Amino acid sequence: MPDPIEAAVAALDPAAQAVVRMVWHLHEELEVELRTLRDEVARRDQEAAKRDAETAALKAQVETYKKMLFGRRTEKLPPISSEVRKAVEAEDFPLELASTATADELKTAQTTARRKRGRKDSEEKRERTKKSLAKLPIVREEVLVRQDQLPDGMSRDAFGVLGIEVVRRIEHVREHLVMVEYHLEKLAERNGDLIIQGEAPLNVVDGGAWGPSVYAHTAVAKCVDSMPFYRQERTLARAGHGIARSVLCGLFHALANAVEPIYKRMLEVVREAHYLHADETTLKVAEPGNPRKAWIWVFLSELVVAFVFSETRAGETANHLLVGTTGTLVVDGYGGYNGVVGDDRRVRVGCWAHARRKFFEALSASPEARELLDLITQLYRVEHDAAELEILGTPAHKDLRAKRSRPLVEQIQSWVAAHRLTTNPGGPLGKALTYAHNQSAALSAFLDDPKLPLDNNLAERALRIIAVGRKNFLFAGHADGGHNLAVLQSLCSTCLLHGVNPYEYLKDVAVRVRTHPASRIDELLPWNWKPLDHLEAA
Repeated sequence: MPDPIEAAVAALDPAAQAVVRMVWHLHEELEVELRTLRDEVARRDQEAAKRDAETAALKAQVETYKKMLFGRRTEKLPPISSEVRKAVEAEDFPLELASTATADELKTAQTTARRKRGRKDSEEKRERTKKSLAKLPIVREEVLVRQDQLPDGMSRDAFGVLGIEVVRRIEHVREHLVMVEYHLEKLAERNGDLIIQGEAPLNVVDGGAWGPSVYAHTAVAKCVDSMPFYRQERTLARAGHGIARSVLCGLFHALANAVEPIYKRMLEVVREAHYLHADETTLKVAEPGNPRKAWIWVFLSELVVAFVFSETRAGETANHLLVGTTGTLVVDGYGGYNGVVGDDRRVRVGCWAHARRKFFEALSASPEARELLDLITQLYRVEHDAAELEILGTPAHKDLRAKRSRPLVEQIQSWVAAHRLTTNPGGPLGKALTYAHNQSAALSAFLDDPKLPLDNNLAERALRIIAVGRKNFLFAGHADGGHNLAVLQSLCSTCLLHGVNPYEYLKDVAVRVRTHPASRIDELLPWNWKPLDHLEAA
């Protein structure tokens, strides 16, 4: 008992003291039991909250799987471009209709505007097709008037040539192999002391039976068309001459080894770039006795699409390539990039597409997420308007973001902060809110630089070719094979980025790189490359 109570009890008679002490002891026991019960209730509340979170997460997974298996296409995450287009079309009607038009009149006006835009897109597509057909090589064939076309009893001698009617028809030339014979001239000095022979053109491998075009075809078929070697083997066999897939595999790896110096220089260019995107995806390695999951990383700058093979997803890949560099790095929330962002390093720029995807996944269980999705769509609407005004990346674009995007970002952050207080962090919406909260600084970085995009979709699109290839050729045979795939995929994708034909490029540089001065390796980079015949003509 506390001292004051003990003193008061001491003044009582012994019988009363005994009763008081018994009651006090019972009180203490009840206090202990009460605390135990409260602790048990708190523990059970925590367990119930944990179970609720797990149940919500499992329900969300079930909904996701149901949509994947049975859902309509419209139930999947719609592209942000379509959401922005809907927002634009909703406003795309004559202003005089805004206050008085009926729903049918508004719908008619929107349909008319949509058709008008569709006609414009079709005209642009036809113009692009016309320009591409104009670049086709022309094979001329003379078609003479046959004797059976002449009147009976008349010969060609009775006619003069009036003119030529040109009929054009696009034909397909079947892919095939040819044997090229180089006839090397030999000169002998008249007294017989000296013999000189013409030199055969260089090949990728000295004494090799396969020319540079076969190497290039093998790499482009796999890295651009995602054709595994067994399909290439069948395609060539139908054309009259098959090459065993083991031979095609050897050609692929030999070409990667040949162009390795160009690939290494491309990685250096990546390090030098101020603006970078990065992402990663899986690639199985089916090495005998040691099958495992590996990773392909992509680092994308204005000039380079560089792929890097790694045995792990740990941050060592990003650290090895980017440590010590400065600039910006557009990535998702993955912690593998933490070593290259921060003070005196690169500025981390967040991806609104990732944030949007998480809120969309929470939509079925938490309809209130629609409000935030609409706010994100408005952010992209600002970018759409900047593109329409042709001010992307300019100070005017930064001003437009300051006027319209910054208030939207602040509204999104306020919405996230308010809902985090009342949302179960273990559920789909809770996870989306946590992601948006943790990435708030990175998601706001685009406001300070008009050259920064809202998302990392460039890197995700660059990785699609890896995903398509993964479905077709399934795996790399070993770690060196994964690296060689990254090498040739980098060159092919960078060629496509700059409008260069990767087949013509690889066919040329695979040979030239053997004798090209290392100090001038930049001349062979895809954006600087000029065909050898072009250089000789100059």
